[in-house]
Amino acid sequence: MLKTPFAPAVRWTAAVLITLLAATACDGTGARTATVSVERVTGSWRAGDDRALTLSADRTFTASGLNSGKLAGTGCPGGHTDGDWAFFADDGDGLYMTSPRARSGSEIGLSFTEQAEGPCRLTLTAVDDGDTLCATSDPETPCDLGVRFTRKG
Repeated sequence: MLKTPFAPAVRWTAAVLITLLAATACDGTGARTATVSVERVTGSWRAGDDRALTLSADRTFTASGLNSGKLAGTGCPGGHTDGDWAFFADDGDGLYMTSPRARSGSEIGLSFTEQAEGPCRLTLTAVDDGDTLCATSDPETPCDLGVRFTRKG
C-alpha cells in the first residue's frame, strides 16, 4: 500500500463530510431538519382543520386530533389532550432521549398526561428552518407520517 502524507487529511475530510451530511438530514420531500430553540417552537400550531397543538414555554402542551387521519395509527390519545414536551438530546451516555434541560433541538418528544391504549409513537421534527413541525413515527425517517404543523394565525 502506498503511504502519502495526505492520508490523515483525507480521513479527516471524509469524517467532516459524513458529519455534515448527517447534520443536514432531509425528509422524503427534501425538507432539511432544523435545530430550533424553545422560544422558536412555543406557540400554536395547526395541521389541517382537525389537528392542533400548542407548545408552552413551561414545557407543557395541549393538543387535539392527534389520532385522526394519517395519525390514526400512532396510538396517541384523541380529542383534547395535554402533557409535557421536551427536545431529544444526548444524555452523555450516548443515549438520545428527551431532556427537560435541553434548550434547543430538532426533535420534540411528547409525553401525554392521559395515555391511549399502548404507546403513542409520535415525535415532532423541526424542518423548513423551524417553520414546520412534522409528525414522525420513525426517527430515521423525519416526516414519515405526512402531517405538517405550521404556525396558527
